[in-house]
Order: sequence, then C-alpha cells, then structure tokens
Amino acid sequence: MRTLLLFLFWSPFFWAQETFVVYFETDKFELTPQESERLQQFLQTENITIQKIIGFCDYRASDAYNQILSEKRAQFVYDLVKNKFSNAIPLEGKGEKFPQNLDLQQNRKVEIHYVAAIPEILEKIEIVEVKKELPTQYQNLKVGDKLVLKNLYFYNRSGVFVPKSRPVVEELLQVLLDNPKLKIEIQGHICCHIGHDPEDIAKVRAFAVYKYLIDNGVAKERLQYKSFGNTQPIHKIPEKNDTERDENRRVEILILEN
Repeated sequence: MRTLLLFLFWSPFFWAQETFVVYFETDKFELTPQESERLQQFLQTENITIQKIIGFCDYRASDAYNQILSEKRAQFVYDLVKNKFSNAIPLEGKGEKFPQNLDLQQNRKVEIHYVAAIPEILEKIEIVEVKKELPTQYQNLKVGDKLVLKNLYFYNRSGVFVPKSRPVVEELLQVLLDNPKLKIEIQGHICCHIGHDPEDIAKVRAFAVYKYLIDNGVAKERLQYKSFGNTQPIHKIPEKNDTERDENRRVEILILEN
C-alpha cells in the first residue's frame, strides 16, 4: 500500500483557548432570558471561533434521561450560535458523567470551547498560494492508497483551518465533486505525547475536514472519519525534532472506493 501524507501544523502564538459557560434551570434545555442575554453578549466578541459545545446535567433523574437532556442543551445553544460561525462545531452531551459540583446549579450548564485571536498577531498571518497538486496525485491512486495533501494547517489544539490552508480543502472538495464514485476515510493523527488525548484533537481535525466536505455538497455515504490518536506515529515518540513532530501530527485520506 502506498502511503502519502497530509501534514498538519499549528502554532501556539495566534490563538488563546477559552471556555464560556451558560447555565440552565432544573430540567430545562432552554436558556433563561438572563442567560440568553449573556450568550448574545459573548457572541459580540470579535475574532473567536467555537471549537466544541458540551452539555451537562446534575445527577438528579436517570442516567439515560440526563444524557438526552444534556444533548438537548448543547443543541439549543448550537442553534443560537451556528449562524455566526462557518466552521464545523462538534456537539457532545456529558449527561451527569463528570465530577459533580456540590452546588447543583453549577452542573446544569453548557460549555462553549473556543479560540480567541490576538488581533496584533492575527494581522501578521500570511496568506500564501497553494499549488494544485491533488488532481494529478488522485489519477495514480487505487483503493487502499493514502492521499497527499500538503500545507493543511490548523490552529493550536483545534479543528480550525489556518486561512492559508483553505485552498487545500477546497481542492479535496473539487476532486470529490469531479469523481462521484470516489469514497474516502479521513484519518486523524497527533504527535508528541504517549497516552490518551482527552480532547481527541485527532478526531476534531478529521471531523473538521469531514464536515467541510458535507457542508459543500459531498454525500455522507462517501465519507468516513476516524481518530488514530498517537497510535500510528511515523517517527517514534517522543520525536527528535520539529520535522518529525510535523510528520506525526497529520491527517491521512484513505481511498475506500474509486
């Protein structure tokens, strides 16, 4: 099997990771007017990108009921914010399965995980032209091969594309639109640390590519996405240098049908 790599890069200097929290009344999945106003004020913040929305419940009621309620809370908040953001926003319901606060009100919440740009540095991000190599590479691929897409970059610990990487996913989209029989699996990998990644950034990034393709007209039936975490490094972890780290933190496109 021929293996061609899709490299990822992120920089810790452009974005700061933050969390905004809204709270709910007992057994409710809609926000009170006061919390809704707080959310609207938050949405006025400039240069933010939401990474994930997570719903929570206190421990009262059954596990199954609380799981559904937490998912409804996450969905309710998503419906309020989705029109402001163009990136894929994963939703998650934790139910009551998290360390509970003794103050039960603190457990009835939705967390909005987001990255906030530092304006002075954001202005210095360079937009570069990416050469269109994918169509030529695709012509030589068969089922079981993995596809090269260089210069697909993400911001630190996120599924947010760096602006200069937009042509890369646009090119992948065009190949899929031009070849309707093509089916792929989007595989995420991370670098640097042995052990479980609680945020599963590899999955977040694979999902970001998946969601972009679906949102732009590719049928779900043609796509799969999967996280391998750090279980399939190209170079032994811990890596020796930045080059090895860049090659381990990657997304690979596996050809399923062609």
